[in-house]
Amino acid sequence: MATEIRTAFEARDIARFGALLAEDARWGDDIAPNKCRSRGEVVATFQRLLAEGVGGEVADLKTGPAGILCHLRIHWPDSSAHVGRGEVLHLYRVRNGRITEIQPYDDASEAEAALSAI
Repeated sequence: MATEIRTAFEARDIARFGALLAEDARWGDDIAPNKCRSRGEVVATFQRLLAEGVGGEVADLKTGPAGILCHLRIHWPDSSAHVGRGEVLHLYRVRNGRITEIQPYDDASEAEAALSAI
C-alpha cells in the first residue's frame, strides 16, 4: 500500500488516493476546524488544496505495526493565504486494506513512536 500512496501523490491523482481510503476515513481530531469524517471529505480537501495551487511530494514512507508514516514536503503557492508548514507527517492507519485514519504529527519522534505502537 505504501507504493500505491507514493504513486497517487506523485501523479497528483486524488481519485487513486481516495480508492485507498475507507468510506468512513477520518482526518484530524474532533476539535480541528477542518476535520474530515469520510472518504468524500478527505478527497474534497485534497482536491481543494490542489485547486489552490498547493503541491507536494513524498519525501519518505515507512511502514510499521500502526500503519504507514508518510513524510510530505508541501509547496504552498506564493499567493496563498495559507501560512503552512513545509513538512508534514501523516500516520495512515490501515485496517482491512484501507486507510481508516490520517493522523497528523508535528514532531518526527512522536510520529515514529506512534508508527511503532500497536
